[in-house]
Amino acid sequence: MKKTYDNRIYLCSFTFFAIMFFMAGCKGYGEKNLQKEIDSISVAHVPDHRIGICKVKADPGEGGLVILSGETTEASAKIDIINTLDKEGIKFIDSILVIPDTVNYKYYSGLVTLSVINLRKDPDDASELISQAKLGTPVTILKSDGSWILIQTPDKYIAWTDASSVKPMSAAEIKAWKKTERVIYLENTGWIYSSPGETGVTGDIVAGCILQKDGESGKYVKVLLPDGRSGYVPGSSVENLEVWENNHNGNPEDICISASSLLGIPYLWGGNTPKGADCSGFVQSVFFMNGIILQRDASLQALHGQQIDLSDNFSRLLPGDLLFFGPTRNGKPRVTHVAIYKGNMEYIHSSGWVKINSLDSTKADFNGPRLKLLLMAKRIFGTTNDAGITAVRDNSGY
Repeated sequence: MKKTYDNRIYLCSFTFFAIMFFMAGCKGYGEKNLQKEIDSISVAHVPDHRIGICKVKADPGEGGLVILSGETTEASAKIDIINTLDKEGIKFIDSILVIPDTVNYKYYSGLVTLSVINLRKDPDDASELISQAKLGTPVTILKSDGSWILIQTPDKYIAWTDASSVKPMSAAEIKAWKKTERVIYLENTGWIYSSPGETGVTGDIVAGCILQKDGESGKYVKVLLPDGRSGYVPGSSVENLEVWENNHNGNPEDICISASSLLGIPYLWGGNTPKGADCSGFVQSVFFMNGIILQRDASLQALHGQQIDLSDNFSRLLPGDLLFFGPTRNGKPRVTHVAIYKGNMEYIHSSGWVKINSLDSTKADFNGPRLKLLLMAKRIFGTTNDAGITAVRDNSGY
């Protein structure tokens, strides 16, 4: 009994001194908690969890060491955390994983294999639909969980999807894919036919899908899908991707034409295709079809672009500007809705379905409750050096 008692004293003492050593190391930060310091670094590198991951935890380990664990999509965040601890003389064990793990996993890139795939908040079919991705969209595979993979799309959005809907590829394979002749589908919806005679169907297709060209047959283009399937689409429905990228720079008139072509499509929470779209998904898809990649959610879109003064009865608004709506809570605006200004005091947006409403109270399509929630307007065109507004041709994924 005496020996057991002594061991307990020894273990308690060891734990006490380990914790004291850990806390002593933290005092180098001016009494700040080490975890708070790490959290601060994480937020600086990843200000929004929807477009990045940085979850790092500091725990006391044996011998007074600090154990760093967790994961991040930003290698620079890990470097800053480690450098901070080094400068303070804190001894630690580094177990932070940068994802994707490009050292141990070869196939961390991929291409979407179906016309539209669903992206969910968690790896579960019952989880909230938060976005979608289209056929041929290049993605980064961050990690897997059973039959699910966590991916990041070219707009940096992070979500879970069924692993069967993405073709995993190595860096070399993606590089080779970029060098092939590719086409982008321009019609809102359509079919990939099994033959140029339109007999049989390989699959459906929507605007923005990207396919590899594999020849022509009369008025049809033969295309290859990422998963090895092939088929035919009308030549008039596609354009060479490189030509399209160079000819589409987000012209305001074209933006409004694209938006109007989607009038009447149903509202779908998490949707961003002609089959159904929420407000920000509608805006994002319209701009993408005009060569511009915007952020996914309205609250993210509102962080970018040039702010427009609305005080002069909306006279400074131009077609293609974005209008942001939402309540103000505790003096802070909370963006919950976005629309595209069409001109003549009208805007087009997805609310129940894609429709046109007016800012003019004398018009039949005036929406008074919506106007009361108008928070700001942003201009996308002419904006430079903005990470939230990029040309498709400048995105490394394509």
